Amino acid sequence: MNVEILEYLLKNENHIEDMAKNAKVDSGASFGIIKLLLANHGDIGVLKGKQIYHYENVIKPLLENVQCEGPMGMMDDDNGNWVSSCVNDGIVDDESLYQSYLEEDFKCQICRHDAEKMR
Repeated sequence: MNVEILEYLLKNENHIEDMAKNAKVDSGASFGIIKLLLANHGDIGVLKGKQIYHYENVIKPLLENVQCEGPMGMMDDDNGNWVSSCVNDGIVDDESLYQSYLEEDFKCQICRHDAEKMR
């Protein structure tokens, strides 16, 4: 588990608050779970009961399988749907995820490289 991202999410509350709202749970509990995870070096084995639900529905989606927006960002597919312009597998790799949060620009390494070359 990327502890650096957990620390970022704890300081930048909007991501957790949005996910908690979508999951219809209390964001305060989710922040408490992040603190518990940080105190235990990201070990999810310490979670019990409802904490696991919060982790699975609020925290984990912010850490794993985060959608890559692609080198050109999200694009309209002419049917009114927004799709990624990602040229890779569509997921931000763990190595790029922290930087993506810092820049609020969610791209995998390949798309980040391609976007730089296009500038």
